[in-house]
Amino acid sequence: MFSTTNMQGEGLAVRHSAGGQAGALVVGTDYWYQAVGEQLFVLEKYGGTRVSLVSLENPACGICTDLLIDGNKLYTLLDGNAVIELDISNPKSPMFVARITSDTLGIRPRHFAMMSGSPVVFGDGGAVRLSDGSSVVSCEGEVTGISNTMSNGIVYAKNRRLYSSNANTFLGSATEIFALSEEANAPIGTLVFVRSIEGKTEVGLMSGELKEIGALCKVTIDGNYQDILVHGSRVYVVTDKGVNVLGVSPKEMRLLQNFPIEAVRSIGIVASNYFALCGDFGYGLFRIDADRGGAGQTLFRVVPANGSMQAGIFDARGVQVSTTSGSMYYAFGKGLTVSGALSGEAPQQKSAVVLGAEAVIEKDGSVTMHTSDAEMQLNLPSPANSVIAVSGDFWFGTQDGIHVVGQRADGPQLLGIQLAGPIVQLIPLLDGSVGFVSGAGVVGVVAYN
Repeated sequence: MFSTTNMQGEGLAVRHSAGGQAGALVVGTDYWYQAVGEQLFVLEKYGGTRVSLVSLENPACGICTDLLIDGNKLYTLLDGNAVIELDISNPKSPMFVARITSDTLGIRPRHFAMMSGSPVVFGDGGAVRLSDGSSVVSCEGEVTGISNTMSNGIVYAKNRRLYSSNANTFLGSATEIFALSEEANAPIGTLVFVRSIEGKTEVGLMSGELKEIGALCKVTIDGNYQDILVHGSRVYVVTDKGVNVLGVSPKEMRLLQNFPIEAVRSIGIVASNYFALCGDFGYGLFRIDADRGGAGQTLFRVVPANGSMQAGIFDARGVQVSTTSGSMYYAFGKGLTVSGALSGEAPQQKSAVVLGAEAVIEKDGSVTMHTSDAEMQLNLPSPANSVIAVSGDFWFGTQDGIHVVGQRADGPQLLGIQLAGPIVQLIPLLDGSVGFVSGAGVVGVVAYN
């Protein structure tokens, strides 16, 4: 029999980790803030030189996927887990102010937005105002966008549909929604909407009454939607196929420029001729037109990072993994290097056997335990992706970490560690520790502490 009782006096710890995706950026007045894995880099705005570093979480235990500046505050989002508030009164040396967990928020945080001048975080379960922790939206499912409107008050997007926050009434169709500023060349109250379609992204204008303004106010762009930056009368839309600049006028939205840069995740404006970009390649600067610095349409001063990872081919020394940015090799406990070797995706291990028991991961991530006496469901904190057997224990790689179910003389017990997930592969090592590969672009070794 197996249960979820904590192992007394034992725990798991990350012995070593490497990697991390360049997940988000935001450009301030003088500095550029860049997230890589669980770390936040402070960079010189115009040159990209690193001036300081802030660790937002223990190594491999989270990934920062969104950033928002509000005056002297910098909000950082550890995907699904917490919001970290930093003071940037001294912009090159952010100082920790508060950690707001998902339990405190009452939602699993996924994105930030500014709504009527106030920072909001939204995600699984609703939206929360960060200034006072008040709930703005409460609902089932994931909120993907939120805005204040002239005629319907606060509206939010979920499953490509728009709803009113007060009555959850269906109002229209959008994946995300943004209010244009008063400086934009459009009537006050005009909204920008994004609608994700398979392989395409629609961007258009809505009136304050949530009515699409007309055929000339909608543009369809190649690629799956990644990010948007609304700045005055310009809308910068990032898809997995490139960066697109759209111009807004009262009765028209027009595609002005397209830059076919693949695998970009986030964008910032450094100067009139320069973008800051990050994505599966890492992060760097992009020159739009030729100037004294060099040729136009050029990505330069790139600092490499890796994309998301798949289960790889391993031996006793390391694992060869495929990422969205190429093939890499991780030597257990040593480091991660770019590799020219080809590496296909290894199948995820969905079952394992120890003496007297078998664990089977079902299609929905639930776990069924089979013993000679009975069959039962094992309750893990999140859905499982992979399982291995190590020294009579079951190790599960889940959506948000690693969990070990062990059999002890006094009964079955469970312990775990939160990691940047999903954990797509576990690898038993000779010393009893376990290597892991995360879809969040992190590899490492976990052991009993």
